[in-house]
Formats: sequence, C-alpha cells, structure tokens
Amino acid sequence: QQRSIDAGTDHLEKPTAKALSTTQLLDFLTICPADWRLFFQLMATTGVRVSEAFALRWLDLELNGSDPHVQIRRAYVRGSFGPPKSKYGNRKIPIDHELVAGLRSRRASSDWAADEDLIFPARNGEPLHQENVRRRVLKPIGEEANTPWIGFHTFRHTCATRLFASGRNAAQVQRWLGHHSPAFTLSVYVHLLDDGLGDPLGLP
Repeated sequence: QQRSIDAGTDHLEKPTAKALSTTQLLDFLTICPADWRLFFQLMATTGVRVSEAFALRWLDLELNGSDPHVQIRRAYVRGSFGPPKSKYGNRKIPIDHELVAGLRSRRASSDWAADEDLIFPARNGEPLHQENVRRRVLKPIGEEANTPWIGFHTFRHTCATRLFASGRNAAQVQRWLGHHSPAFTLSVYVHLLDDGLGDPLGLP
C-alpha cells in the first residue's frame, strides 16, 4: 500500500500569494509554447496543485458524457507517487468543453496514451521534475508576460479567485481545492470576499 503524500502544502497557502488577473492569465497562455499551454490551462481552471498535475493519468479523466471531470487520486512528490495525505485531497473537479477538447486532442497525438500513462510526462514518459519545469518553462514565460513573480501556486490562487468571483461559497471552494476545511479556505481567501454588508434583509 502506498504511503500518503503531503501534496497539499496547505500550510504554505498564504493570503499574500498573488493571483493572475484575467488579462495576465490570457497573456501568459498566449505567450506559452503550444506544448505547454494545455498544462497551464488545466492548472488555472482546476486549481490542482502542481504535484497533482504531474501525477495525472488518462484514467483519471472522464471526457465523455454530461459530467466531464478530472479525478484527483494521487500526487507526485520528491520522486514518489502516493495518495493525498487526507481524504479531502481525493476529489472530482469539473472541466469545461474547451479543456475536454484540448485533452482529447493531446491524447490522440501522444506517444503515451494508455490509460496508465501520464497526461503530462517528460519526453521519455517519466514524471516531470518540478524545479526543471519552473526554471525552463514557467519563469521564462512569466518574465515575457511581465509577471516575473509567478509560481505554480499562482494558478491555484487564480482559480480560487475566479471561483469566488463566480459566486461559489467557501464550502464549494474548499471541496474544489481539496482543503481540509472551509475555515481554512476562508482564512486564505478572505481578502477576495466583499467585506460590505450588502442590502438590508427583510422578511420573505
């Protein structure tokens, strides 16, 4: 049995972490080389941790039917695959039709298309190394996109920002991101919420 992996790093999700604006995200994806665009699109729209993205296999996707989604079952941390540390990390995240189309196209053209193969492998089919991707891909694109401060976690915060902006509540965002509690989610993202009291509340 595989040991649980602390892929969450929830304790590192600090309120000061920055999110990309819509314009910054679109600029980043426009500049991004075609063979990496889908990876960062998935990161930004699902909010998965980079360790979870590196561990995704084709069998973790449901691309057919009315409920397309990605199932997070494991992570790749310090050279090992393992299940999430807590039950909250194992979750199902809906994906939109644009991402579905991109993933279908990627599988059709991939040398690594079996169910057990990684969706985003290195050229030899093995797992990617986080520091290599950061140095060779993420940082150069971030510099060119005028977001030199960007990190992998930026995409997670960007996803959370967009979830709250679309009207999701703290419990929904907690389940989406795989946090251990809505209270933790609020502690990280309270700065994204409207701090006004809103309109008066009368009787129904």
